[in-house]
Amino acid sequence: MNEQAPEVRAGQRIMAGFEGTGAPPSLIERVRAGRVGGVILFQRNIESAAQTATLIASLQDAALASPLERPLLVGIDQEGGRVSRLSPDFTTFPAARGFGDAGDPALAREAARITGTELEATGVNMNFAPVVDILTNPECAVIGDRAFGESPHVVAQMGDAVAQGLQETGVAACAKHFPGIGNLGPDPHETLPASRLTIDDLRPRELLPYQHLIRRAPPACVMAAHAVFDAIDETAPASLSPVFLQEILRGELGFRGVAFTDDLDMGAIDDAADAALQSILAGVDIALVCHSEDAQERACDAIAEAIRDGNLPPEQEEASSDRIRRLKESYCRPNWRAEMLEVIGCAEHREARDKILAALGEA
Repeated sequence: MNEQAPEVRAGQRIMAGFEGTGAPPSLIERVRAGRVGGVILFQRNIESAAQTATLIASLQDAALASPLERPLLVGIDQEGGRVSRLSPDFTTFPAARGFGDAGDPALAREAARITGTELEATGVNMNFAPVVDILTNPECAVIGDRAFGESPHVVAQMGDAVAQGLQETGVAACAKHFPGIGNLGPDPHETLPASRLTIDDLRPRELLPYQHLIRRAPPACVMAAHAVFDAIDETAPASLSPVFLQEILRGELGFRGVAFTDDLDMGAIDDAADAALQSILAGVDIALVCHSEDAQERACDAIAEAIRDGNLPPEQEEASSDRIRRLKESYCRPNWRAEMLEVIGCAEHREARDKILAALGEA
């Protein structure tokens, strides 16, 4: 049984976003206290590769001084195209749709390998990619060209290639947005979308890429979407639903990795701290709170209280803690050296990118 204080155990269940290109003192204090187990970086946090590496190193120093003496997960949404967080000194690639149209998984895998190599060099150890939504609704602007296409089989092949390309570099992949939101119109950044799709609709289409990836070369992580599927669970979005998280993702699909929520600070969610607790109770491993420090702190306290009073079943908490520990052991490299940055935007990577762009018809 885990003997750490409930607040420390709860902290491992929170990935936090923050403002600025340096770590705020309050974040350093919370990391050192064990109240944050991971951070996510956005464009607002990144000026250059060297600055990013320094930022991450400062956070990891605090994490290794925490009660668990365990490094942080450091995530990013580096999909390519319009969802790109990196500064110009990195090697970046077009959106997924171009790779799906080209139909060559080797191109997607190579782009992911280069991306992963450069992320890993700065200390980023997980990427919230690939997007494996099926774009069945052309009006779904939140996905659009972030999807590889309309075919479940193309999306599965390309998603598999990206996950493998990232993970062979030591960067954990995270398939998203489970169970699939490419048929929805509303943007969960603004409001909570709802779908009438049934589980029989999802199985041969939206769920197929997850089934493919989990059986072949499992992504380390899966991100659950803020979307309600009334015919399956009318009471909660997938990110807060035991039906989706436990019965479908872990039971039917057999996923054994770490499950994340999408950002709980989105407009689809009323209260990020309350939703963080509900997601953990439903079966999520890590709640993503990308903006509000207050919500992050309230979430930590609420999860700690649930651990303390037994509302979070001990066996469920232990299983989740083990999954997070294994993820960190596999992907969190503790020692960074300045010479690792030599790979960022190197001539070899730029030449490979130019060849990929030519193959995609985007040279």
